Amino acid sequence: MSNAKALLGYGAILLASSSEAHQIWYEQPPGQPLALYYGEYDKNMLEVTPGGMDRFQQLKGWSISNRSQPLTLTLQRQAFAVAHQTRAEDSLLAQDPHYPIFDLHEADKALKTHWTPATRWVGDLRARTPELTLDIVPTGVADAGKAQFQVFYASKPLADQDVVLETGSGEVFTQRTDAAGKVSFELPWQGTYVVAVEYKDRTPGERISPQGKTEPFDIKSFSSTLSFYRSQGQTPLPRAPSQLPASEVARLKKQA
Repeated sequence: MSNAKALLGYGAILLASSSEAHQIWYEQPPGQPLALYYGEYDKNMLEVTPGGMDRFQQLKGWSISNRSQPLTLTLQRQAFAVAHQTRAEDSLLAQDPHYPIFDLHEADKALKTHWTPATRWVGDLRARTPELTLDIVPTGVADAGKAQFQVFYASKPLADQDVVLETGSGEVFTQRTDAAGKVSFELPWQGTYVVAVEYKDRTPGERISPQGKTEPFDIKSFSSTLSFYRSQGQTPLPRAPSQLPASEVARLKKQA
């Protein structure tokens, strides 16, 4: 059996058990360069180029401390390298408001979906203010290995919404926001954490593509993450086994 066929079979098994909950996130472990990833953090599923990384049309990153200068995002095999010197008090943001419209299948219906992936990185857990349409920020309340976060949609607290905390070793913890859009998680391990939330606005509409074409949609879908690194806590568990993204499975299928 060829390597491509072997990888394809393994990837198909992983693909069948994976969800569609893709996200973007910044990551910078100690001593490593800052990078922006696309995939599923908890599953160690990273989109690549050629493949899923090439779908972005207007992905932009910026720093709260210097809004006038966009971050330089350089496409590499599994990530965008980010040329930026991070600081503890800073927030880095990124989003693509023109990700290609796709079909979301619900109850035998195909809904044209205008998806906006977005992310925020923070150097510490001091309180921040919302900037993104769907945003997750620390509230500054952090004690005894537990931290509080607040979710906003259109600058208003988003109540009764599921929020997940993901670790690199594959643990996923879910909490639901209270009336003020707040949720708390324990942070027992050292390492990078990703807090993620999704929201769907089912108001149909249309947008203008970067090429000037009118594109109708049935729903607007938002996916936002907050990532940060914790140096305190227990030694982290091993990284979850790497999984193949659907785009890479499709590429290997053509080669097989």
